[in-house]
Amino acid sequence: MRKPAFAAIAALVGTMVTSASFAQTTAMCAGLAGAASWAEDREAVTAAPKNHRVIYETADLRVLEVTVLPGECEASHHHRWPSVMVVDSRPPYVNYDKDGKVFQSVVQGQQSVELPLMVRLPAQAEHAIENTGNKPFHAIRIEYKRLCEQ
Repeated sequence: MRKPAFAAIAALVGTMVTSASFAQTTAMCAGLAGAASWAEDREAVTAAPKNHRVIYETADLRVLEVTVLPGECEASHHHRWPSVMVVDSRPPYVNYDKDGKVFQSVVQGQQSVELPLMVRLPAQAEHAIENTGNKPFHAIRIEYKRLCEQ
C-alpha cells in the first residue's frame, strides 16, 4: 500500500538530514573505499528492482523505498553508499550474506520495537532478506553519495 505523501515526506527528511553534523560518523564512512569496487550489477536498484524503488535523487543523495512482501526473499544486492534507514514496518525476517549464510543485521539488532525505527548504516556488502512474517517489510533508505568525501 503506497501512501501518496510518503515520497514528499521522505524527500523532506532527506533534505533535513544531509547536514554532515547530523549524519556523518566514522562508522558510516568505514569501508567506503572497498565499496567503490563492488560490482555495479549487484547494486540494490539494479539487482533487486522489485524491492528497491528510487523515489528521489540528486547528485548528493538518493532516497529509496524498500519493500519486501511476506514470504518473499529479495535478490542478493549491496548498497555502496552510507545511509540512514527509516523502517516503518518490520516483520520477522532472515538476513543472508552473499554466500547464503544467515547473519543478524544492525536493524534486526535494535532492541526498540517502537516504529518508525531510524538507523545509520555504512555501505553494506551484498546481502538479501527473506520476509518470514505476515506483513510487508517497509523502509525509506536515504543514501549519501558524497557524505564521506574529503
